[in-house]
Amino acid sequence: MNRPNIILLTVDTLRADMLGYAGYQRPITPNIDRFAAQSVRFRQAITAGSWTQAAFPGILTSTYASMYGGCLGPLSTERPSPIKSLVENGYQTAAFSTSPLLSKTYGYHHHIKHFVDLLPTEKAPFLFGLKGGQPLLRTPWVHRLAQLFGQNWRPPKVYPTAAELNEVAIQWLEAHQGEPFFAWLHYMDVHWPYHLEETLTQPNEIAAAWQDLAHLHEVNWYGLPVSAAQKARYVNLYEQAVAYCDAQIGKLLAHLANSGLAENSVIILVSDHGEEFLERKHWGHVEINLYDEILNVPLIIHVPGVAGQVVEQQVSTLDIMPTVLELANCTPPDGMLGTSLSPLWQGNPAGYNAEVALSERWRDDVHKIAVRSARFKYIWDREKPEEIELYDLVVDPNETNNLAAQQPEVVAHMHGYVQAQLQRMRDTSPAAMVAEPDLDAEIIARLRGLGYVE
Repeated sequence: MNRPNIILLTVDTLRADMLGYAGYQRPITPNIDRFAAQSVRFRQAITAGSWTQAAFPGILTSTYASMYGGCLGPLSTERPSPIKSLVENGYQTAAFSTSPLLSKTYGYHHHIKHFVDLLPTEKAPFLFGLKGGQPLLRTPWVHRLAQLFGQNWRPPKVYPTAAELNEVAIQWLEAHQGEPFFAWLHYMDVHWPYHLEETLTQPNEIAAAWQDLAHLHEVNWYGLPVSAAQKARYVNLYEQAVAYCDAQIGKLLAHLANSGLAENSVIILVSDHGEEFLERKHWGHVEINLYDEILNVPLIIHVPGVAGQVVEQQVSTLDIMPTVLELANCTPPDGMLGTSLSPLWQGNPAGYNAEVALSERWRDDVHKIAVRSARFKYIWDREKPEEIELYDLVVDPNETNNLAAQQPEVVAHMHGYVQAQLQRMRDTSPAAMVAEPDLDAEIIARLRGLGYVE
């Protein structure tokens, strides 16, 4: 490869076990499956954080969320910047973000020459803002009445669609053929709410979508139960969202192939975290979950000239940017914690020697750390340090049998990694904590629609 392009595709909230190549029974990801068959796919890729703001410092800077003042404010400029290294080596840079948490407001534009915050164009119906209006939107007769006046009062998307993202990104890609570039595209379509708005045309369907939004808000924030029928509906909606996103990613990959860009492009597809489907009596990823339905994410790396391979060895999303810099022949900045993954597809697995993958739940006053080896998962909670968890992933992959009391030596060994992480926090702590940015009403409304604000 001659100074390859780097195309990073991040899919928010995509569970690893929902993909066909990972064994999912319904054929909802034919394009990603085909891409995976032609690439290096990692069966045990572990995210560094359990929700978006905790995960992306790991993906883009190869550092943990709790370092450099935490992840709730703008991305600290003190973090190492692999993207800056690419710029210094002549790479053009672009990013197309559909998430308010990965926007200029949160500092994700640093060193990216062309950064686009895509915004949803559809607004909530006026009834949504009126006292007593929201319950009315959950009734079909209101939508029958609205349609008599040519209105569709469906719930608006709180993020732009994959099709909208592709359209803008492809225009930039076409304009930058012939020069090395780094392009990051973030797809939000698999994130709650999963509804495909264009399919909401009938009054009953529209009312049911409003009912879903109200119900899952109560589930996430107040622990309202989810019946078997409701769970089946939500999983089906999630599947539809995954299938839609897969189709759009397929269109992007087809464009890269047809335009010739794929011939000299490293293409990476990864998710920031998964989604809980009541495995721990919760839905989504707002709750404090460091189990594998959240932490095990899809990771696929297409390298021109490298045949399809499957890597069983555990890796971390912290390893993505070190891999990128190696493939781009760029000097890595000081402070990155990950390791290049290239030995794993070059027949030298001993060249990748990370013993554990570490993940964090860092939000407000909550700090939990999961340390995952090839066999064990250890979970530590700052608020309840005496209530430790240890699971043998070989015999108990669903993480249901806590072995902490029976395995004190393993606990002591794994806790050493927690102590090292706490020391990293202290070593990188700024003189003043990074303040959360001032958010306008539109961003707050989008965050509420995404389930991050009560």
